[in-house]
Amino acid sequence: MTALNNIISRVKNIFGRKATPATAASPATAPPTDLSVVSDSRLKAALADIEKYLADNYGTPTAKLQYKDYTNGASIESEDATFAVSLVILTATEGAAHLPDNVMILGGVTSTNDTDWITEELGKLIVFLRELGSTHRIQHLALAFSKDKLDHPATVHSADVTCVRLY
Repeated sequence: MTALNNIISRVKNIFGRKATPATAASPATAPPTDLSVVSDSRLKAALADIEKYLADNYGTPTAKLQYKDYTNGASIESEDATFAVSLVILTATEGAAHLPDNVMILGGVTSTNDTDWITEELGKLIVFLRELGSTHRIQHLALAFSKDKLDHPATVHSADVTCVRLY
């Protein structure tokens, strides 16, 4: 969770957007964390495609996924040992900071597999996310990478963000 929070903070600083929770959770009951919490139907469809990708390619069960809804986007975080991701999609009416409608940030990837395997799978994921962006009208893909462990894509401690226009 720390990596995702760091990424959201960095994106807020870079893109001038603030990811704020859409609703405050009651301390007495835990809020739901499944896909139903996402209020934006377009983002829900994109996240459902990501969920399917993780299930089809790595066998990630839905119980290992957590979603959060924000007033300006949504996030997915996987706790699967084989291939886990942290990803957030932020939206803005009329764009913000000279960016169009929205940006998808891949904030972290971890795995119990070796570095060569995770590097190959990360490449496949990036190709999938580029296609997903075109399908769901997500105009930018931002990749956060570790400044601390440049030779190891599995861990993000503190992140730099690189943004690529998808279409």
